[in-house]
This record gives sequence, structure tokens and C-alpha cells, in this order.
Amino acid sequence: MTEKLIKYPPETPEQRLIWEVLFLFFIIVAVGIFGRAAASDVMFTVILTIFFLINLSVRFLLVNENGDWIFFLLGVIAGGGNDLMSMINGVYEYTSITIIPLLSGLLPLWMILFWGQIFLLFRKIFNLAWFKGEEFRKDGEFFNGWVDRKLIFDMSLIFILRIIIYNTYMQDFWIPALFYGVGISIRFLLFPPKRNELLIIVILPYAFIFEALMVLFGLYVYYNPLPIVLIPLWLVLWWIFLVPIVLKEFFDRFEYYLKEK
Repeated sequence: MTEKLIKYPPETPEQRLIWEVLFLFFIIVAVGIFGRAAASDVMFTVILTIFFLINLSVRFLLVNENGDWIFFLLGVIAGGGNDLMSMINGVYEYTSITIIPLLSGLLPLWMILFWGQIFLLFRKIFNLAWFKGEEFRKDGEFFNGWVDRKLIFDMSLIFILRIIIYNTYMQDFWIPALFYGVGISIRFLLFPPKRNELLIIVILPYAFIFEALMVLFGLYVYYNPLPIVLIPLWLVLWWIFLVPIVLKEFFDRFEYYLKEK
């Protein structure tokens, strides 16, 4: 069993996932050791940044798969960009001192890079047989088949939910969660989740555990967090909508592009 899951170079989706988790594990350990110290001494931010760059370099040298750079850059742009907008609007707060003046008071550079690795993890998870689902087909109504009504609805909902949280994050925990719950419920009624999407939702507690660890390590601070999970209820709902639905939609399109290229 061990030989099938841990093999170099990785050949199966399961083996690629194991290696991705391994590189992320080193990052979590580094944040656990230096995260709190980086809030008061910029030297530890420098150490974390160097560690992230080394970890990334080794990861791409050893286990790079065709197209990984695309998903990494997507994570840096989309994940890092969303994080940056959250910081600008004060939704939550990173504690680490940054070494980039432009990001001062917002978030550290290494966190933007980390979003790239998180998206690589999502790619490996989505490619497992249980979670893969039907392959994307260019049968949408818009943009030469690339875009359908469901994607337009989801992108509109993302925009609405972000505007809502920018204006409600300081209010009682149930207020933003109510807006999120209603919006996501309407989406699920109009476009019921598929079996593979439901399975991705079932395993999402790994994301909540990761978030809780980052809070415990002193990386960032949320307003009105839930006990135990240490993150707000609206964020739990956000993950349930974002990962199995929106990210999966975009990832499937990128996988189709890479396959047809």
C-alpha cells in the first residue's frame, strides 16, 4: 500500500497528491515555528520568505506536472488578489511584518506565493477519480462555448458575496453568514451540485483545519470566529461555494485547454 501511494517520480493522481501534501506540510511546520515571531521581527518574515522560495523551487524541480505553472500562477493572481482585497477592506488581518513596502500593513509576500501552492493542491484533489466528475465540454452559450449560464451566475454571486463581506464583517457573526447562506442556497436550488462536487464538500474540513492551524500559529486574526474551527461562519460557507463549485469550474476549463493544446 505504501509503495503505491509514495513513489518517485509520482505516476498516479494519488501519488501526486501525496507529494503535494508533503511539500505543504513543510510550509505549515515553518509557519508554526516562525509565524508568531514574524509579527514582531522582520527577520523571521525574511526567513519564512526564503523557506517558501526554496520549498517551491524544490517542488517544481522534483514533481512538476504539465500545466502546474498555470495553476500556480492562477493561485497567486486569484487567491493572492482576493486576499489582498480582503486586507484592503479590513476583513481580517495578517500579523507578519512584510518586507515589500507596497504590501506594508496588508499581507506578506510569502502568503501570496503560498496561494499558488494551495491551488496546486486543489488541482491534485480535483484529479482524483472520486472528485473529477465529467470532463468539460465547450457547449456553453457564450464565448465560443467556454462560458455557460451557470458560470455567469457563479461569478455574479462571487462579486455580490465579496461586496457583502466588505460591508458586514464587523457585524454579528450570523449577519454575513445569513447573506452567504441565502445566496449559496439559491445557487444550489437553481444548479444542484453534482455527485463529485458534493464529495468535495464532504472532505472540506481539511481546509477548515488548515485555517484553524494558521490562526493558532498567529498568522492572521478574524472577526467573530466560531469556537474550535477559529474561523467565521461566513468563511465556512464561502469555502463550500468557492472550492467545489467555482474553482472546479475554472480548473476543468484549464485542464481541457491543456489536454487539447
